[in-house]
Amino acid sequence: MTEQETDHLTARERRLFEQLPRESAPPAAEAERLVAALRSEGFFRRRAAVPRLAFQLAAAIALLVIGGVIGARLERRGSLEELLDRDNLAVSERVLLLQRAGSAYVRAAHAYASATATADSTAVEVASQVLRGAAGALVKSNLNSTVSSGIVNVLQAADRGPRQPLIWY
Repeated sequence: MTEQETDHLTARERRLFEQLPRESAPPAAEAERLVAALRSEGFFRRRAAVPRLAFQLAAAIALLVIGGVIGARLERRGSLEELLDRDNLAVSERVLLLQRAGSAYVRAAHAYASATATADSTAVEVASQVLRGAAGALVKSNLNSTVSSGIVNVLQAADRGPRQPLIWY
């Protein structure tokens, strides 16, 4: 007891309280009754491990999915596809995009040529269509009509020869 709690006690009562031991162990039977009462109230039950494991698995799956979505967005940021989808690029950014796309095309064509020993008619057709599309875009934009119209003329002359049809899916 504190001094405030003993203020109403007489001096004799205070002395008796001070003589009492500060700690005491309850009898063994009393402790067992207390544990039994707590157990009957459900305090010492083991919790099922399955719901906890299921929750942990669900949380891990959710983190993986969220991480995948965020990772995919971060990977796409600054990519050619993302820049091509944007319509708010400045002219200088569009020029840089044109350069990056052209460089990517050249790298892809070089990688294809390095990987194959013979020319594939499908690859030739794809390359021709890409170049024709690029030249057509240059003609439409009047970026440099003499160069782009010259490219279109070369591609059209190449088309006059025999070729196999390409089916796009």
